[in-house]
Amino acid sequence: MSARSRKGAGSGPAWPQKIQLLIDDKRLREQTFSKAEVAALWRKATETARDASLPGLSIDSAIRLAYDAGHVAALALLAAHGLRPGGGQGHHELAFYGAAAFGDPGLADLVPDSEEIRRIRHGSMYDPVIAGPDERADALAWVAHTLPAIRAALVRLDSRFDVQLEKV
Repeated sequence: MSARSRKGAGSGPAWPQKIQLLIDDKRLREQTFSKAEVAALWRKATETARDASLPGLSIDSAIRLAYDAGHVAALALLAAHGLRPGGGQGHHELAFYGAAAFGDPGLADLVPDSEEIRRIRHGSMYDPVIAGPDERADALAWVAHTLPAIRAALVRLDSRFDVQLEKV
């Protein structure tokens, strides 16, 4: 069921309370996205996830790409609900928080897990010794778990996505 189909006569969508608070605070914004636009975001997420696993890619690049793939997948889920993060500081975190705030059971750990990968990504960018093979493996394992969970949430939202969205 899309956000738009939950509209009452003359009122906006019946958002979960966490989502409504983010909208009221202008941290999330309502925006109409077509199914094709959601599918395009999903395609970007899956392509970026595949790129993260390329042999010979540096550890830092693999970590950044894995994180980016999860972020874009979260954006796809928000878009499917007719939302996007507002601009400004914390918009990445907000994408994960917003995606999880819809309460899909497969995304219960999305926020804490994404915070850990964001910490690894930050370290790989700014600390010359923090990122190693273990961190790369953690980032790749995270994206390998996160994308299927977000895809499942998208399919539960609209069963037509099962045909439109590539499986990972």
